[in-house]
Amino acid sequence: MNEILSLVLGSMQSDVSRLERIGMNITNASTTGYKREIVAAMPFAARMGAAAAVGAVGTAEPAPLSVHFDPRPGTLKATGQSLDLAVGGPGWFEVASDQGATYTRQGNFRVDARGRLVTQQGHPVMGTAGEIQMPAGQAVIDASGRIFDPAAPAGAGRAQAVAQLKVVQFEGGAPMDRAGDGRFRIGGDAAAVPESLLQVQQGFLENSNVSHMHEMVRLMETMRHMETMQKVAIGYDDMLATSIRKLGEGS
Repeated sequence: MNEILSLVLGSMQSDVSRLERIGMNITNASTTGYKREIVAAMPFAARMGAAAAVGAVGTAEPAPLSVHFDPRPGTLKATGQSLDLAVGGPGWFEVASDQGATYTRQGNFRVDARGRLVTQQGHPVMGTAGEIQMPAGQAVIDASGRIFDPAAPAGAGRAQAVAQLKVVQFEGGAPMDRAGDGRFRIGGDAAAVPESLLQVQQGFLENSNVSHMHEMVRLMETMRHMETMQKVAIGYDDMLATSIRKLGEGS
C-alpha cells in the first residue's frame, strides 16, 4: 500500500540532490576551469519495470543517483599573465599530489620558492620529463606546451625548449571525481594529446562551463517537479484517509 508514497519520496529525494548540484554550479559560475555537475537517476518508468520484474514494487528503495561532470570546455578570457595557461582544445594539465596524479584545466599557475611550476595551492604541474623547473624571467610557452628560456638568444637558442607541459586526454565517459582545488581524479589510461590538436594558450584562463540561464531553467523545472510530487503525496494521503473513513462508516 505504501509503494506510491515510496516512489514519490524517492523522486523528491532526487529533486533535492539536483537542487544541491544546481546551487553548486551557480555558485561556481565564475570559478576558473569549473566543470558543471549533473545528477542522473534511473527513469521512473524503468524503475517501475525493474521493480515489477522482480515483484518488489512494494519494497522499492529510492533510485540510486549518480553525479556526472560536463566535460565541455568553457570560453577563454585573456589575462596577460605569462603563467596563466588554458587548453583551447581537448586535454588536461597533469598535476602531482599526495593522492597521485590528478588533472585540471584551472591554469592559474605560479612559480614556487624552488623554481617549480605549481598550482596556486603548491601542487607541482607535471611536464613530459617530470616536474617543471622554470627559467628566470617571463617564460615563453607555445601552443604545443613547450617552455622556452626568455634569456636565450633569439634564433637557434630558442629552438631548444627547457621543458614541455604534460597535457593528456582520456576516453569519453571516463569516470571523474573531484580531488579539490579544481583538480580531478580521472579513471582510465591517460594518453598525450596529439601535437596537432594541442592548443595551449599563454596569458589566458578557461572560464567555467556553467550557463546561468541554463541552470536557472533547470532550477525552475526541478522546483515544479518537486511541487508536483508533493501534490501527488498529499492527494494520495487524502484518498487513503477518505477510504479508511468510509470503511469505518460502513462497518
